[in-house]
Amino acid sequence: MRQIFCTTLLSFVLGCAYAQQPLDTTAYQFVYDVQAKVFEQSRKLIPDEHVLELGRNGVSKYYSRWKERNYQVIDSVCRIGGSFDDARRILQAEGVESSQFCYSVYKNYPHAGQQTVDYASMELFQYQESMGQEWNLIEGDTIILDHPCQKATCHYHSRTWTAYYATDIPISEGPWKLCGLPGLILKAYDSDGAFVFNCIGIQQGTGTPMTMRETTRRKMKPEQAHKVIELIDSNPDAYLESRGQKVQTFDEKGRLSKMPKLPKRAYYESYSAHTPAMSADPEL
Repeated sequence: MRQIFCTTLLSFVLGCAYAQQPLDTTAYQFVYDVQAKVFEQSRKLIPDEHVLELGRNGVSKYYSRWKERNYQVIDSVCRIGGSFDDARRILQAEGVESSQFCYSVYKNYPHAGQQTVDYASMELFQYQESMGQEWNLIEGDTIILDHPCQKATCHYHSRTWTAYYATDIPISEGPWKLCGLPGLILKAYDSDGAFVFNCIGIQQGTGTPMTMRETTRRKMKPEQAHKVIELIDSNPDAYLESRGQKVQTFDEKGRLSKMPKLPKRAYYESYSAHTPAMSADPEL
């Protein structure tokens, strides 16, 4: 419960700085049903709903619609002096789900062929890297949303991915960081069954601005960012101490305790050859 509270509280802090920086104008939106593990040892997949916005000038933005709505509600409540509990009540009344998806991925930004990633944890991290994967086009086809799709596979940052791309939608884009095929990726999944993306809707954009949240970020190289993110998830107390912060936490009976060390999170990717697993049993 303490970890869930910290995650929600972080959303409240970030939400109070919800000024937006325009990047492009949205031409199309692609909606994906996402099923994903929270921890590597999880026995079930958790649902989420993600959106890929494609801009008129080639910039794209990929994010969790559920998390974005949490930010919007929290920001609105914050602006009028409301409390965390006020925001939580509104979200519950609207039936807005929580989201474990911490990425916002901006492709072809700040330059063509480059992607910028925001990752929200106890801090908001940002890193930039080259976009795209080396795909192998293989035999296999299917129909998704009435679009004929072909099959491809790739190995990307320690995971093997299979994708189905629509040959009649000549957009070299897809969910999360996946892209680079001769058509829009409508379905993708990894070989471990930890992550599944299914496109469930395609709609033309309304010409609204594609934006990035204006707030403080800690900019790092990808490998550095993921190393810190893994430390936050596995040992939050050690992370806070490394930042010169000492935080006291208490259990349900008011006794002083340490923040829980969680099992290894099921990351979409890994930049390290080996990450030790935790021994606690995951609830999700």
